[in-house]
Amino acid sequence: MTVRAAASAIDLAKTAPFALGLATVLPSSCEISAAGQTVSVEPRVMQVLVALAQRQGETVTRDDLIAQCWRGVVVGEDAIQRCIGRLRKTAAVVGGFEIQTLNRVGYRLRQIPAAAEAANSPPAAGTHDKRPTIVVVDMQVFAAGSEVETFAQILAQDLSAALSLNRDLHVLAAHATVSRVAATKEWSSGAAGLRYIAQGTLRRMGEHYRLGFQLLEAASARMLWAHRVDLADIDTPSDDLVIDLAGRMSTEVMRREADRVLRSADELTAWECVVRANTAYQHISLDNLPFAISESRRAVQLDPNYAAAHAALANGLAASYEVGGARDVALVAESQFHCDRAMALDPNDPAVMMWVANALSMTTRPPKGLELARRAAELAPTNPIAHLYLARQYLFLGQPEEAMACLAEHERVAPLFPWQYFIAFNKAFAHFMAGRLDEAKSEIDRAALLNPGYAYTWIAKTILATMAGQSEEALEAVKRLRHLEGDDSLDLQLARIAHSYPEGPVRSTLQAIIADAWGRFPVN
Repeated sequence: MTVRAAASAIDLAKTAPFALGLATVLPSSCEISAAGQTVSVEPRVMQVLVALAQRQGETVTRDDLIAQCWRGVVVGEDAIQRCIGRLRKTAAVVGGFEIQTLNRVGYRLRQIPAAAEAANSPPAAGTHDKRPTIVVVDMQVFAAGSEVETFAQILAQDLSAALSLNRDLHVLAAHATVSRVAATKEWSSGAAGLRYIAQGTLRRMGEHYRLGFQLLEAASARMLWAHRVDLADIDTPSDDLVIDLAGRMSTEVMRREADRVLRSADELTAWECVVRANTAYQHISLDNLPFAISESRRAVQLDPNYAAAHAALANGLAASYEVGGARDVALVAESQFHCDRAMALDPNDPAVMMWVANALSMTTRPPKGLELARRAAELAPTNPIAHLYLARQYLFLGQPEEAMACLAEHERVAPLFPWQYFIAFNKAFAHFMAGRLDEAKSEIDRAALLNPGYAYTWIAKTILATMAGQSEEALEAVKRLRHLEGDDSLDLQLARIAHSYPEGPVRSTLQAIIADAWGRFPVN
């Protein structure tokens, strides 16, 4: 479309239709059409869209928008924000573009690369084809009785079904008559892309039965992981047993997949980029979060219709907003856009739900997303992150006991979860909220030991030590915090507390503790 001068008022009746990513924009009728559906917007909203599109990715200032869309009549920032918000919601539905906010400068429309082509064709080959494939083969039974054989067969089938709930895994169904040896020889050749084999044993041990499971590398038959459980009886396998085994196994597989994609020299798929992005949360910091954001952006560029990529990007942007002390509001707008886009693309994916819910918990006050987080945990009971993010929802809502229950479920299904410091920190937060200061201090000490680079741990240690009258320990915690983030980062620490607690005496008290300890620490 023809580029107008910045001050030229927009006449919708005389503006020709134009393409915008996935959509066809019809200014004269105030309609945007894409994928067989038409969205109507208000005339003022359409004028703002036209003004942004005319500048072809350049920044449009607030004054430019007033001149072009309000004919120079001075309006408040809220009027412009309403139009921008409406356009972002529309973009989440039709796809293909997003609107970026540049603080104190203006707005910029960015088309998402290849979105139009992706909308009219299936995802590019290789988008998700490197997800790991796993098979649960027939169990070996070393005990007499048909009931033992039946238990083993049902358990293998139920475990396969539970693993299939994890969309990060391809699960092959092993026929009940296929032997373990035949399965290994046939599938480990790579014809079916098999990467992992789960095999189990069941034997009689005196008055009880011993169930053992191993995870093997398909290519080499190397044992990667093993677990055993003693059972008093062998009636029908319980849901708790199946979920426990599937959760432990899934966590181990994804831990190994994360290591693989971080070391991979091959061309990455969108799925692998999302896995890489999520490794940043093993050490959350202002330095690591840009990696989560950049890898998620790469996933979105590889496949603009991959809902989990948008959800992962929304989560990374929201985390950067929170860890940055909730001071860069442009991150909130962009995170919300990708939340909306992810939910529009795949509202039934538990991973999408949990990441969107967590993003909302970090960017909205009071926090939103509880129902999404609950639904994610229900649909993916073997996914430890779903339970963790549900716990965080409860913490932000001031419900520590509900949070502790979720964290306990998380630990049950993923005792080897790689973010152990973050679990300890959230348990400390829950204990503190419930008034159990000794338990809170114990957990925060554990968090500091597991990841001394997590700034929030030292904020919490300063507060807990001060409340316990341990001034030397409080000063040591402040020393570590200042070493991590600089002597001039006090305002950042106070902003983080302000974002975590509603305005009131608790927030003021905690901020005063940090400020006082900060002031008492000598600067070299």
